[in-house]
This record gives sequence, C-alpha cells and structure tokens, in this order.
Amino acid sequence: MPRQKFAIADLTCPVLRKLLRDRELRSAGRKPDLVKRLIDSEGSDEIELSDNEIEDNDDDLRQMVSALVENVASIMAAIKNGQVGVPPVPPVPPVPSAVLPQDDDAIAEAHHQRTLFNITAPTHSTAFGDIEPTLRRRNETMTSTRQPTAEYVFQPRDVIGILPTFDPLDDVSPSAEQFIDRIEKLAQVYHWEEYLVLFAAQAKLKGPAKRWIDGLQTTFETWEEFSKAQIANFPSRFTTEDMRQRLDSSRRAHNQTTEEYFFRVCAMGRRAKLDDETIVYYIRRGLCMKPLQTAIATMHFNTPSEMLVAIRRTIRERTIVPIAFGVNERIYSDRRRC
Repeated sequence: MPRQKFAIADLTCPVLRKLLRDRELRSAGRKPDLVKRLIDSEGSDEIELSDNEIEDNDDDLRQMVSALVENVASIMAAIKNGQVGVPPVPPVPPVPSAVLPQDDDAIAEAHHQRTLFNITAPTHSTAFGDIEPTLRRRNETMTSTRQPTAEYVFQPRDVIGILPTFDPLDDVSPSAEQFIDRIEKLAQVYHWEEYLVLFAAQAKLKGPAKRWIDGLQTTFETWEEFSKAQIANFPSRFTTEDMRQRLDSSRRAHNQTTEEYFFRVCAMGRRAKLDDETIVYYIRRGLCMKPLQTAIATMHFNTPSEMLVAIRRTIRERTIVPIAFGVNERIYSDRRRC
C-alpha cells in the first residue's frame, strides 16, 4: 500500500491518538497537546501514512452511524404503525478505541462509573443484612414498583454528608451502637458499596474517636471489623437511667433559644431510646419560659414535632409587641425564667 506524507496538524484526534498509542506514548489530552506530542516524537511536522491508517477509523464510525440510523428508522416505523411496544434494538457495533473520549477528565469519569460505583444490587457484607423486617419489606416494595432510571453515582462526599457524626463525649451524639445501626440502614437503602461506607464512617469520627482511629497500627478491611471494634472501644457512657437523670436536670440555658433547647433535648432523648411522650415531657419541663409554658400547658402533643409547631406559633403570636420595641425572643423570654 503506497504511503504519503500528511501534515500532523491536519490529522483528526482519533488518528492522532492511535498513532501515539502505537508509539507507546500518552494519548490523552486535547488536540494541540496530541499534535505537539507526535511532532516531538517524529522530529517533524509531517508523517508518512497509508490510506488504510486514515480510513479505518472512518469506516468504523460509518458503521456505527449506519446502525443508529437503522434503529431510529425502525422505531419511527413502529410508532407510525400504531404499535405499542418498542421493537428490539439491534446491537450497535462497539466504538473503536481510537474515537473514544481520551482526555483525562473523560477517562477518569468513565473509569469511576465503570468500576468504583457500578452498583446494581446490594453487595454488602453480612453486617448489612441485619436490618428490621419492615425496612426490608419496604425496600423490596420500592425496588419492585419503581421504573428503571439512570443510577446516581455516589461520591465519597455525598456519603460523608449524610452520615451522622460520632463523638463519644457529646451528649447529643448517637452512641456507638446507634451510629453503626444508622449507617447500616442508610447503606441498605442507598445500596452503597462496603468499602465506600467504611471510608465515610471513619471520616465522621470526632474527638476521642478520631484520635482512636488515627492511633491504630492496623487498617480495617471490612465493615464488620470496624463496627465491632468501635462498639467494643466506645461502650455507652450513659444508661437509660443516667440519661433520664440528666434530662431531669436539663434546663434551657441563658444563651439558648427555644429551638436550640428543643432539638438538644430531642437528641438526648433519642440517644436514651425514650418514647415521644417522655421526650415531650422533658422539653416542656425545662423550657424556662413562663408565658410559653402557660400557653401550651393544656395542649396535648403526640410527638415532639407537634410540640415544636405549637411553640413556634405561640412565640410568634406573643412576641409581636416586644419585637415592635426592638426586643428579640431570647431577651424577652429570659425575663421570665423559671
């Protein structure tokens, strides 16, 4: 086959990349980078090529486009004939490697989706299977009824952002058991890979827990190893009775708003595994805001959320006059402390 000279700058990106790969050179990047790389390799701005080397890629592209055109034509014919179902799509010839996206960002994204987060079903260790039956049934119902959609590719920052924080010295932080249980349920719902959960969970350790994980001489390879070690090293500091005693003495601090106090007591109650009625009792008891306590004294709340709605409404109605005089809720309420 006769060969002829071509200006390297006139070659297409697929041809440039193929030539660079044949020479075992890096083929990623934009066209100016590819041109410069090939010129440096050849020592000239021209290169001798046969017609086949130029046309092979074009033939592959033509085959792919032709197959796509046939697919569209068959679908349009089915719609025109009033057919309900969509005709089967014939296989499309694979895209030649020379015309695949080869810039750094495209390669990284394709590899990321193809390997790290290619999740189609739960593939966690046995530690993830121990969930409540109701959660399992709900998950089966959801997966059996929803329509297939493009899967979301979870990034590590996504998982870190949704996980709770574990600090063994913080009263409102979940216990080690609650921390592990919450993460396992989230992993089951969102079909996270085990290694991703293991990475994100360690990023959510604070205080002594962070110093513990940093000081280890070994690395956890499975979620089961990590969860067992964390529970063993951080047993709950407070029993349910201890938490009740702390809630008994809990009062809204001088520099705390009503909502800050509300959510703190809720968190402490959840950690102690108290029911909603008991949590409502402790919130009501420690508000230290006489007008508010009087206003909601006769109200019954089934959940803390119902109580929060009533608190917000009462504060809004009772602070209309003080706000008009430039007094905010915190100052106004502190005058009437219990």
